[in-house]
Parts: sequence; C-alpha cells; structure tokens
Amino acid sequence: MTLRENLLQEFCPQNALELERDLALLHRSKGGQGFVDAIARLQKSVGASMVRHYSCGTTCQGYVVPHPWNLKSGFLRLSTGEWLVPDLRMAPIGGIFLSGASHGIERLRLVDVGSGTEDAAYAHPVDGCAVLANGKPPVVYREAIVGRGARCIITAFMLSQDARIGRTPEEMPDTVNYASFGSEARGEGFGFSVSHRTFKRLQDMVAEEVVEVDAFFDADAGTGDLQVLEAHVGTPGAQKPILLLAHLCHPRPGANDNASGAALLAELVRVLQTVPLEREVIALWMPEFYGTIAWLVDQKPDLACAINMDMVGEDQTKTGSTLEVTATPWSLPSFIADLMAVNLTSHDFRLTLTGFTWGSDHAILNDVSVHVPALSLTQWPDRFYHSSDDTPDKSSVQSFEWVGRGVLDTLADLVSGIPDERAAVIAARIRERGLADTVRYNDPLIRDWVARRTRAALLALQETADTPVVRAELAATGTTAPIPAFQPRVPVIGPIEEVWMTPDDLQWNDRLMRDFPCWYNLKEEVVNFIQLGMAREDALKLAAAEFDAPAAVLGEARHYLDLLTARGYLLP
Repeated sequence: MTLRENLLQEFCPQNALELERDLALLHRSKGGQGFVDAIARLQKSVGASMVRHYSCGTTCQGYVVPHPWNLKSGFLRLSTGEWLVPDLRMAPIGGIFLSGASHGIERLRLVDVGSGTEDAAYAHPVDGCAVLANGKPPVVYREAIVGRGARCIITAFMLSQDARIGRTPEEMPDTVNYASFGSEARGEGFGFSVSHRTFKRLQDMVAEEVVEVDAFFDADAGTGDLQVLEAHVGTPGAQKPILLLAHLCHPRPGANDNASGAALLAELVRVLQTVPLEREVIALWMPEFYGTIAWLVDQKPDLACAINMDMVGEDQTKTGSTLEVTATPWSLPSFIADLMAVNLTSHDFRLTLTGFTWGSDHAILNDVSVHVPALSLTQWPDRFYHSSDDTPDKSSVQSFEWVGRGVLDTLADLVSGIPDERAAVIAARIRERGLADTVRYNDPLIRDWVARRTRAALLALQETADTPVVRAELAATGTTAPIPAFQPRVPVIGPIEEVWMTPDDLQWNDRLMRDFPCWYNLKEEVVNFIQLGMAREDALKLAAAEFDAPAAVLGEARHYLDLLTARGYLLP
C-alpha cells in the first residue's frame, strides 16, 4: 500500500474523541496542575516525547509570559448564605483566570458599575468592594481593581456574541463564560464568572437594596513554569520538517477549544509512528501563543510549514460552526491552505478558505520574522465557545474523521508528492484568486503585490509538484519580481505584543478592537510589510487592501507606527 493508504487505514477518529473526553475533565491553566496532568495524559498516547520548561512571569520577545496560575478552590455566596458560584473545585470555569487569592472569606459590598470600562461608570467609590461589570474583564480589572481598589469582579461577559447561531446571553441564560484578566495581572484582586440569569438578578437586587457577598478565592503559582510537549516522528533529511501544533490550555471543560485539537494531534502522531516516514514531522502541544513563541526562541527550528489545529472536533449541527482553513497573509504567500482546502472539500460538512486572521498560534509562525507558512484549522463560529457548555457532547466523531483524514492526506502530499491532478487544481485556484484581486484593485502598487504574491505561491507549489500545469500557471503570472527579503526593523521576533502599552494606549487599542474588526490583523500585517522593506505609506496601503480596512482606521494605524517607533519597537 502507499503511504497515504497506510496512514488513512490506521487512523481511528474515535481515539481522538475518547482522548478529548479525558482532557476535558482537566482545568488546563498555564502553569497549573491540570495542565501538567494533561501533558502526562498525552504522553501516554504519543509515547516518545519530551517536555520543555519555560519560565513564567518573564518577557519573551515582547510577550509577557503570564505568571503561573493554579486554581485551588473558591466560592461566592450572598451574605444570607445563598450560593452564587459553587465550589470552584467542582466548577472551575467560574473562577476568572489570573485572579489572586482572597484574604480568607471576605464580606464585600456589591456595586453595579455597568460596563466597568469607562470613568463614568465609577460615580460611586468601589474601594474594598465587589463590582458587577459586564465589560471586557481585563479592562474592568485595570479600571476597578488596579485603578480604584476594588477587591472582586463579578461578570457574565460573553465574548464573540453571534445571534445567527443563538450565541447571546439571552438565549444562553444559564451558561457560565470563561473569563481571564490580562497577562499583566499580578493578583491584586480576584473575580468570578456567573450566568446571565444570576448576573441580572444581582443587578436587580443592587438597584433595590444594599447587597453583600461572601467571597473566597484560593490560587497559587502552581508549577512555576510553562510546559511544552514536543514529539518527533519520521526521519530528518534534506526536506525541512513540518510542524503540527495544538494549544492545550483553557478551562475545564474546554472540549472543542481545544481538547479537540490536542486529542486529534495525539492520534495523528500515533498514526505517523506506524509507518516509515521519510520526512521529519514535529508535534507540539503548548500554552496558546506564549508556549509557541518561547519554543521558537529556544529551539530556532528551520521549518517548511505548519498546520495549527484549534477547535476541530465540533458537531456542526449543534454548534453552528463552519471549518475555516485560514490562509497565510499577503506578506508570506504559500499554497498550503489551498492544498488543505482541496483535501477537505466535502458535501457533508461546511468548509471555507478564508484570508489570514489572527486568533491562534499560526499567527506567530506567519510573522515575516519567523517566516513559517502556517495554516489554521478552526471551526468558527461556535455557539458554546469559551463556556461551561463546551463539553464533549458538542463534538462529533465524524468531524474528527473528516479533519484528521484531511491532515493526513495533506501530509502524504507534502512527503510523497502532490498528485498531478491535485496540483493542477491548486495552481488554478491560486491563479484565479490573483486574477480576481487584479480586477478588484486599480492601484499599481497593490496589483504588483498581487502578481508577486501569486508567483511566490506557485513557486512554492512547484517545489513539491513541478508539473506542466504548474509551470504554465507560473508563466501566466506576468511577473518575475520576487517577494522582497526580510529586513529586520523590529528588535524581537514574532508579532509585537501589547506589553509596551500604557493604560491610555490600552484603552485606545481596546476601542479600535471594538470599532474596527480588522484592527487586530491590520496592525500586525503593516509591520510585516515594513520588515519586507516597504515604505510606511505603501505598507499601510497593502495591509488596508488585504483586510478591507476603512479609511478611518488608517490614521490610527499611522499613530500605532509612531508609538512603536517612540517606544523602540520599530526602527525609524
């Protein structure tokens, strides 16, 4: 049998679903005991592997690695004795990540501060109080706890609401949402997530009378470090290794996000170990973002490409999800997302190939300073994302089979060669997208970049599939201009994190994130273009075209570049 046939025959998607069920029982906080237990469980499945340790609470390439955090116990009750949050040992998602410990059981007056993110919300003092706030928890933390001395935050904040799939507080009134304080949190206070129903009831009570709560929170530094699990399969050779990765962190249950990706990766590694593989594949399970950047800085690997698995197990009927194959950015053209999309195309599931977006570890790899073309497989949106309802019953063995077979097909192509017919389909897709963008844009700069981008992706494809069709499509691009070489303009590798921002900068950034969905992608990509030698205005024009950014955001992007230059993160 061929390599492809051997891989697909050995693959057992039920193994991934069963392992997901095990991992979903663990509260997998960065540096916590549950994360360590999850790594131990994965090692039983994958066998030969190693655990790398990285210090928490330090700055790594502009990223402030969060302090290690281990939730031990806690609860929240009305002073009358009525339970609001049960024992956190039973329901840990009710404890806000990176909370500090309380001083025993604290009795606190409850104050409703609305969103809790603006000065106007604090007409009444909150020093030594618990606040009800429905704004983003990291912002509330800065305003209420750090800025005004509140002891506790109680929230029902739901991220990424989407009425199309019933993901609203009103339609999920008894769901408890995952919340976290920012990585800059230093344990100055603590917090609880409650259901929308409980939150509204507390608001009604506070409007009528003085309400007090009894709060207890116990957390410590856990293991004191970040742990990254690494496994190697296959034989190193002339071809660069392929990286497969899946983040392991998130609260219990965190089934689809991301016990599903971690479990599927473990099953894929088991499958790859059963065949003689004439190319090295590296598998990585890590804390999202922070583990990836620490590992890259430590190991300095020379990689061909990467496949990130984040939320891959969803039952699309239950969750309302569509599998997104996230392409590489304009600044780093590649064919790998098209290859994966072709291998995953099915009438039985919803699938879309999207442009580049942030949101998971592929973003770090796609930064031009790292220069590893990385796609992401992510089911999105998901009705139960980051909530107490993200349980294994929302997953599907059929989804695991579909995605797992797609990844194995893609690996077989990259190891043994892409069949001619498939290569022709991929080359045509790349050229058609380039032609569509050429028609769409009149600006010569953008058209030139589209041609370069198309040529670069086809050249990369030719390295794996040098067929007459690929050569013909390459000749039809009408340009021989390459993508410019990386020119370091930033003193760190990877995307620029927000650690340098002052409280005012953070408030400004939060507003842009709210008002302009493209902002998160735009601000990173414009720096990528600058590091390819583009003038700032040209870099802005290209990034704005890539993400369909409105004109109103360009002035803000110029201000962002000025701030980076002033703080030493971008060379003038």
